[in-house]
Amino acid sequence: MMANRTMTFPWFKSIYPWLIVCCGMLFYCYNYFLRVSPSVMQPELTHAFHINATQFGALAGLYYYAYTPMQIPAGMLYDKFGVRIVLCMACLLAAIGLGIFVSADNLSTASLGRFLIGLGAAFAYIGTLKLASIWLPTNRFATVAGLATAIGMTSGALAQTYLTEAVELIGYQQALHSAFIAGIVLSVILFLFVRNQPKNQSSKGTATEMQAPINLKQLLGALRLIFTNPQMWLIGIIGCLLYLPSSVFLDLWGIPYLKSVYQLTSAQAVQISTYTFYGWIISGPIIGAFSDKIRRRRMPLTITGFFAALLLCIVFYLPSGIDASNLYFIFFAIGFCCGAHPLCFALGKESNPIQISGTAVAVTNMLIMAGGAIFQPVVGKLLYLHTNSPLGIDGLPTYTAADYTFALSVIPIGVALGIFLSLFLKETYCESQVTEENKRMIKALDLETETVR
Repeated sequence: MMANRTMTFPWFKSIYPWLIVCCGMLFYCYNYFLRVSPSVMQPELTHAFHINATQFGALAGLYYYAYTPMQIPAGMLYDKFGVRIVLCMACLLAAIGLGIFVSADNLSTASLGRFLIGLGAAFAYIGTLKLASIWLPTNRFATVAGLATAIGMTSGALAQTYLTEAVELIGYQQALHSAFIAGIVLSVILFLFVRNQPKNQSSKGTATEMQAPINLKQLLGALRLIFTNPQMWLIGIIGCLLYLPSSVFLDLWGIPYLKSVYQLTSAQAVQISTYTFYGWIISGPIIGAFSDKIRRRRMPLTITGFFAALLLCIVFYLPSGIDASNLYFIFFAIGFCCGAHPLCFALGKESNPIQISGTAVAVTNMLIMAGGAIFQPVVGKLLYLHTNSPLGIDGLPTYTAADYTFALSVIPIGVALGIFLSLFLKETYCESQVTEENKRMIKALDLETETVR
């Protein structure tokens, strides 16, 4: 359908690759909507399933338990079956998981739904980057990574605003019902419009040269090469720590924290939270393009991360000195400084031979997203252990501002540690790094042509 238009309208040929990539970004937006939805539903979910902070953190964290380990299998499935069918089925699985979550009347069923949501959503970001690697020039990769993150953040901001009002009016189940229908419709859209590769793959401007999907032996060899690269572990840990403001604060605990510590209403807390998204949205593509332009990754990541850590320390440890009206600017600045985070994906890609760049991106994403799986439940546990408040009328504990500050201290501490570790990163200068030993291993694996993920 769309391919015919490239022949009828020559101008369409230039934007056609971007439209294909945008289809992947739509799924990433849907994934972000589902990811952040529990953050505005803590009281409703807590009372619906009669759970404490530890159990709530574990319920939300099930998304990451499924999402994180699926990054590498997602790459293999994309290689085996192509982007179109895998992206469509993943979106459908996430929608089915949401349907189960919405209809759940007990914690076990809700947990199953949340897990399936994470399982389907695991394919969103990797799928978008795979489409970018196939359809766009190589010098657009970091730009797309930042742009995808920005668009996902936009979805997260809109999700929190919409759900806050909808949950108060019609309850969380009815509020999520329209999202379930949207997921089914999006699955159909992906099937109709996404294409696996250009008809003339060897034409100028394409990022890679296609080859047959790698087999299990080749994958294990690629993983061995990646996991024995110390820089990959460093990039993954740094990315995980620098992403904590999103995976822990924005995705789950930020709104309860702002309501408790700064005595804000739900609407005010959501508005301030969305300003963090806005900062991230604006800076992601700008910093990505700036990094591509100056051919440096480490410097933008370290400098912006330093200011993010500084601002987070002010928010968490000097709340009495901050007027609520100033929080909008502060959280916008935090989001702007965190916008350099997608450079970790470019570092992961470029710190390995180009032949296994797709697998390297998948591993990088897996290590980064492990932060949500680890720290969302940890914060809930710390919150539960720190509280000394009496039980409420529903038999559940209430949490004070001091409880939230103690539990969420993992965020500024983690970001500060990430910045310290970034000083040990090796600069890639926007080029794939390869040693003679790497070349020998790649040749032995019969991966002389780049594998596209």
